[in-house]
Amino acid sequence: MDNRISLHKLEVFCTVVELGGIGRAAGRLYVSQPVVSGHIRSLEQRLGIRLFDRSGQRLELTDAGRAAYGWARDTLRRGTELERELAGLADGTAGAVAVATSMTVGSYLLPPVLVDFASAHPAARIAAHVLDPNHIWEAVTSGLCDLAVTIAHRIPAGQGLSGELVGHHDLILVGAAGAEGTADSPVQVADLARMPFASTPRGSRRRDIEDIELAKLGVIDRDVVIELGHPEAIKHAVRAGLGVALLFRASVAAELADGSLREIRIADARPRLPVFAVRRADRRPSALHRTLLAAIHRGLGGGEER
Repeated sequence: MDNRISLHKLEVFCTVVELGGIGRAAGRLYVSQPVVSGHIRSLEQRLGIRLFDRSGQRLELTDAGRAAYGWARDTLRRGTELERELAGLADGTAGAVAVATSMTVGSYLLPPVLVDFASAHPAARIAAHVLDPNHIWEAVTSGLCDLAVTIAHRIPAGQGLSGELVGHHDLILVGAAGAEGTADSPVQVADLARMPFASTPRGSRRRDIEDIELAKLGVIDRDVVIELGHPEAIKHAVRAGLGVALLFRASVAAELADGSLREIRIADARPRLPVFAVRRADRRPSALHRTLLAAIHRGLGGGEER
């Protein structure tokens, strides 16, 4: 078989088969009948087979012609799919991207953004890896993930990372339904030192974030009565009346709405933390990555480069 067969000849052949004749194919393709016949003869020569038998005014595929038609149809379909994929890679609607993220962002902030993005870009393959905060930067630098989206006070220096501020998120104090203080009746900063807290274990990145924000308010020591590793577990302790907790607003939105938890406003304080999207500085982001980053900016409130 001569491998120098053009896709155009295959398109002409398939059109003849599907319309049942050279004349109809010529009309569909806006060419003369001799041009169509010439393509069929050329294709037969290059394949080394006879494609059609003539039955009266109709052309019928030979057994070899039926095999050739299946191959030609599949080749054209694959060509069309490749054309769409290449166009998608160029305009940011197709391809693959892996995102490293922390528990709170990956469980509460990012899912709506990623689900909406996947619905709008069905050719894109999105994977979100919820990792221990200590492993998020490593996932990006090693190439396991294309970018990271996480809450952090800063991007670590000296690791070749480039970050964009994509939003801020409130860290709020919550208590059980009958807890002291409400969003309208705040507690004083001085009261925080005597309140029982449910928090994550000491030494965790999440606990460090809380301690830093409380230290900014002047609260250096507090009474942590239970340490739990997941926001859902902490919420369970708070609902049971074991203590209050500092949690990100997105993680308690459902409970605030149904009244099972109450926001307790801290007088003259509103802790807000930055959310960064981080990638390797030496890797040029693909069109899909840029499209996804734009969606994350919109979904999380926007920010600035850092």
